[in-house]
Amino acid sequence: MSRRRRPVSFRISEVSHVVGATHRQLAYWDKTGLVRPSLRSASGRGSRRLYSIQDILELKILMRLLDSSLPLQRIRSSFRFIRGQSKSLASFVVLTDGKTVYFFDDANVLVDTLKQGQTVLRITVQDLISEVQARLTKRQGAPEEPTLS
Repeated sequence: MSRRRRPVSFRISEVSHVVGATHRQLAYWDKTGLVRPSLRSASGRGSRRLYSIQDILELKILMRLLDSSLPLQRIRSSFRFIRGQSKSLASFVVLTDGKTVYFFDDANVLVDTLKQGQTVLRITVQDLISEVQARLTKRQGAPEEPTLS
């Protein structure tokens, strides 16, 4: 007989302390659907919202983006896009330049969340140098490595 473990939950006061948002901000973001507590939403005056670890991560990202002076509407659009991806939020690296929000889809692709997922390819020149050196060495069969740097 296996017992199902209940997920770890956090009340609004704990979440407020951890993420640095006020109770009013958290309630507003719940009401507007930006970040809702996934374990239990408010169901009337005095009811308790229960947040998960994943919710706290989303809220920390939200707070960091707000700290970068990004407008809440852009953050809202970015969150909609990110939630539409098949990966969990914990697998992303989120970046901002204060105007838009990007995330790394994989090690070499940067995705602009505000431009319907437009991607930017990242090329690491040092990796290319290593690849070219390895291929030249293999082609020449020489023990000496050609130097490109």
